[in-house]
Amino acid sequence: MQTKNITILGAGESGVGAAILAKKKGFNVFVSDNGNIKENYKNILLQHKIDFEEGKHTQSLIINADVVIKSPGIPDKNPIIQLIKIKVFL
Repeated sequence: MQTKNITILGAGESGVGAAILAKKKGFNVFVSDNGNIKENYKNILLQHKIDFEEGKHTQSLIINADVVIKSPGIPDKNPIIQLIKIKVFL
């Protein structure tokens, strides 16, 4: 089985929790947060060797993932969510 690339949008409690679980299950994980990530969550991501970005969403990294997981706090009308929906339906 090929390892899947999972991108998680949002680095709050639920996003970081999902990232840790995905990493433990053997997936390649990337976390993207358009805002600033709290220091304690950054430290957790670093401890688990999970790549992340803050202050932006790099579209190429997100839309090329096998699976994208959206944190509940991100509205469906967010531009990156709309882009993902377009990709899914093409």
